[in-house]
Amino acid sequence: MRPLHLRLFAASSLLALAACSPSNNPPADASNDTGIVSDSMVADSGIVTDTGVTTDGAVTDTGVTDATAGDSGMPFIPPTPQNLNLAMMGHDRLFGVTYAPSGHFFAVGTLSDTTEATADHRTLVVKFLPTGQLDTSFGTGGFATHNMVVGTNGEVARGIVVQSSGKIVVAATVEAVGAMEARDRNIALARFNADGTIDNTFGTMGVVTLDLSVGAVNGTGFTADSMWGLTQDSMGRLIVTGLQRRMGNLDSDFATVRLDADGVRDNSFGTMGVHTLDLDNVDQTMRNATPLADGSIVVAGYYTLMSVVRPVLFKLTPAGALDRSFGTNGVYSEVVLNGITEAYAAALQGTSFITSGYGRGPAPENIDWLSLRINANGTRDSSYGTMGVGRFDFMGFNDNARSLAVLPDERVLLIGGGRTSESNSDGLVMMLTRNGALDSSFGTNGRRTFDFGGGSDFFWSVATSPSGSHAAIVGVKSVGTSGMGNDDAVLLLQPVR
Repeated sequence: MRPLHLRLFAASSLLALAACSPSNNPPADASNDTGIVSDSMVADSGIVTDTGVTTDGAVTDTGVTDATAGDSGMPFIPPTPQNLNLAMMGHDRLFGVTYAPSGHFFAVGTLSDTTEATADHRTLVVKFLPTGQLDTSFGTGGFATHNMVVGTNGEVARGIVVQSSGKIVVAATVEAVGAMEARDRNIALARFNADGTIDNTFGTMGVVTLDLSVGAVNGTGFTADSMWGLTQDSMGRLIVTGLQRRMGNLDSDFATVRLDADGVRDNSFGTMGVHTLDLDNVDQTMRNATPLADGSIVVAGYYTLMSVVRPVLFKLTPAGALDRSFGTNGVYSEVVLNGITEAYAAALQGTSFITSGYGRGPAPENIDWLSLRINANGTRDSSYGTMGVGRFDFMGFNDNARSLAVLPDERVLLIGGGRTSESNSDGLVMMLTRNGALDSSFGTNGRRTFDFGGGSDFFWSVATSPSGSHAAIVGVKSVGTSGMGNDDAVLLLQPVR
């Protein structure tokens, strides 16, 4: 394992942690975060846009004690900023987070030894105590790493779950070993033991590789397997969401894979453990899956048709077939804004599904945060937000919501980034009421912003503690593409009640 440098911060009842690392912008989305799409000139349907927010600024330690925190009854005492003397010279990024029943939580991401564009990226897992400090009994000082594929920067880990055994499974996009084209990619999962060592009983030497399709040049781009989400159902089966190249064509399809707890494909699901979905023979963009109690799965994503980006939610039966009772033949998708509407993530609220994402009407509108509520039958709920859409602007520039958590009281916590200028974004956390309005009791006008010190700061993932008292939020301080510095992994432990 290579050295890592970690700093902890707290402000009032907030905890923010920044670990030194990466220097590139967060990975680009299929929609391109700048929102460059060819739009129809159909007018927006009158969705109200909310504006105005204040910033908490860079977070510093105040030594305040939050006696409500901690899942095992202990008082929460924010640590002072500390340098663990684990200096490093490369990138570190956190893209996923999950809680264990004990209240400990784990984050996953990638790290590299240098900031060189060709530096080999490895998968990083970090374990935290319920109070936010590193659990130094895990790995080396709280960190564990594993290089699933030796290569360059193609290894990007985003998914993480804690199994009932206490073992930790992570999932990533990785380089395709032996591929004819260097841009080809596969999906890989690795399992760590509870102490942070790699579990060699899982797959081959701790790694399961899913090679769903052979990559190919698609115009000026490249279509290959990619991974976005990892979750587990009530039976402990692993569910991976991603993309694969459509057989016989060059566009990408939604791919949902189910494996047993030990990483073996579940051949009772879909075709040899995989369900694929193609919409209109164009590229799809997959995001996360939500397993339901009956074994069915609702998956979120988006795609572009006739120059308009449309949200997608589709429902699969426990056997991995489209549930035709949901939406239209198993799929919810419609033009919401006549430019971009992305379902970047979805979470269950009662029997409905709340989405986070971003979008806009026709150009030259800016990209704003968006949230929808989709009913259990796959129709959009017009009582949510304004005319069925929660749309929120930060400061008049392009903003991007990345993920969300639905709290026990059914409020909605959205996380992502908001731009203070064309060239700078800060981490942004927003609280909505259960019906999609800003919760004025949270932060300033329902929002809190955080300047990590980079030019492209973003939160990427959020998970709520077993007690429902806190949300762990992870992301990246990105210093840009100049190569003059490291990106840093970032954690915010946010009280939510």
